[in-house]
Amino acid sequence: MANSRIFHGYECSGMLPVHYNRFSQGANIGHINKSKQSYMFDKYKRFVDEEYNDSIETALMEEVGMYEDLTSIDIMTDARHGWRKNAKDSSVVAIGEKMHKVLKCEHITKADDFVSQRHEKLGTQRIYQYLDDNDVKVGIHSHDRNMSINKLVRESGVVNQNDSWHGIKAVKSAMKKVSSGPKYLQGKTWSEQLEDKVESVATHFHWAIRNCEQNPKELKDLLINVVEHYKNNHTKCHPDSRCKRDVNYEPKRSTINKPIAEKLLLSVIHKSVIFKSPDHFVLARDTSYVESFNNTMNMFQDKRIVFSDANYNARACLAVCHWNENVDRGFTSIWNPERRNAPRSMKGKKNYKPPSYSYRNNIWKRQIDSIYL
Repeated sequence: MANSRIFHGYECSGMLPVHYNRFSQGANIGHINKSKQSYMFDKYKRFVDEEYNDSIETALMEEVGMYEDLTSIDIMTDARHGWRKNAKDSSVVAIGEKMHKVLKCEHITKADDFVSQRHEKLGTQRIYQYLDDNDVKVGIHSHDRNMSINKLVRESGVVNQNDSWHGIKAVKSAMKKVSSGPKYLQGKTWSEQLEDKVESVATHFHWAIRNCEQNPKELKDLLINVVEHYKNNHTKCHPDSRCKRDVNYEPKRSTINKPIAEKLLLSVIHKSVIFKSPDHFVLARDTSYVESFNNTMNMFQDKRIVFSDANYNARACLAVCHWNENVDRGFTSIWNPERRNAPRSMKGKKNYKPPSYSYRNNIWKRQIDSIYL
């Protein structure tokens, strides 16, 4: 019984085998040897799978219940590779748009497809099949602009939306190239009049996506007007903008009056994926919850470690149970850091309540019941 309890804590904590062995040896206490760990894990993983299945079934019912028509749900997906490069294992997760709980987490290995880059598509197909088997249709699918997923979603007749943060991140990278560089290329490939506009152009993109009224043409017009705004021409600016309301408005950024600066800024806008595919961004969807879940996975699956398929899958199931139990939990206060150099961080950060671990107790109860019942 002591071994079972220790093994249960060792597995649920996400501890690596080497850490467990070093801790036991350092404390000079007994520990479960490798062969015994393998034997106990073969029985233990069944209880983890049962808790995982209960968790995702409950999450799916809660997500469906949040929609009035009950005909479809909105999801966000992403893939996390087990290694940094050419991974053997990949986890493809689907999270509900309303409740932000994991609806399904698919484990794809090289036994399924030898090419790691195709793991996300295969996992997404399995997620669609799982939802279809449960008579649940997908209405809107958000992801981080994987082109194979774009095609899959389009062929499935689902509304496709790409994460705006990833698209705007590429815009900022392009702006840095046209706002600085070697002196001999000044006025050719970059302009000093764009030096102070990297972050502000990104802010304009965020604003345009959220205020285009879900109209692709309106989104493109708002993006084009960014150039006119910095030329101090506010004829087409939004009526609620300060540059239209304030008669004493003075631009904080330098005014663009050189043709090369205007040309470079316009080229950045035209080459952005948001301008080229505005219909994929008009709903202003993001995948921040999926990225947060990937961080939770790191608690149980270190990317430097090669796990067996069974161990990898069990750790993924534990991560899902932990996430579904604690996502969007309450907070006690909001911390407002005063950082003048990072004004966007001043909106406040929540001090969350401590996480709960009911899934651990449930797994332990299943294990005890299997012994005494």
